[in-house]
Amino acid sequence: MEHKEAMNILQELVRKGILTDSEREAVTTAIGILSWTTLSKGVVKARKAKRDKSLEW
Repeated sequence: MEHKEAMNILQELVRKGILTDSEREAVTTAIGILSWTTLSKGVVKARKAKRDKSLEW
């Protein structure tokens, strides 16, 4: 499962309001971690593309 899909599922659980306060906090934390890993993948991909471009002469 992709991180973005997992985040969508977790966000839907929060929207439904079926979680306790501690469960909602845990899910919100998990969403935050998943979003950071998604962003880091983009950064790594951009750096690799920049490096590859600089090596092309």
